[in-house]
Amino acid sequence: MIALIIGLSSWAWGARVIRSQTLAIRNKEFVLAAEVMGESRLRIIFVEILPNLTSIVFGGAMGTCIYALMAEAGLEFLGLGDPTIITWGTMLFWAQSNSAFIVGAWWDIVIPGLAIAMVGGGLALLNMSIDQIANPKLRTGGYLKRWRELKLAVDKKRGLA
Repeated sequence: MIALIIGLSSWAWGARVIRSQTLAIRNKEFVLAAEVMGESRLRIIFVEILPNLTSIVFGGAMGTCIYALMAEAGLEFLGLGDPTIITWGTMLFWAQSNSAFIVGAWWDIVIPGLAIAMVGGGLALLNMSIDQIANPKLRTGGYLKRWRELKLAVDKKRGLA
């Protein structure tokens, strides 16, 4: 039930962002040139527009996953979920209800909290790497090798290398 609620309430933001970016790309010169050349609509969508949206689509998907993870854990922590199902949120709820820190059972709170943080951080890093691969402005490629060569030359002049 929680997954259904989160799914129904979290799609609008990503859809608005993707729609606005698609409309912006649709008016670019290369899309107009493809239309003038007589390309089919499907080819224009899949070859011209969609490759330019990959970082936004994956970014929205990863952001939605992080949001769903946090929302589910938050709702379960507040006690609004099924208490018979073990999730990170219910683990935090029961640890807080049983005064885990006062009793000295700190691991009851730290382990699920670290798990949530690590999965969220991992998804954020995955999002950044996909964005670096898909966005040509963020690609380092050969520039990083050139920067290292220049840094080595400067370090040799300074006598650091």
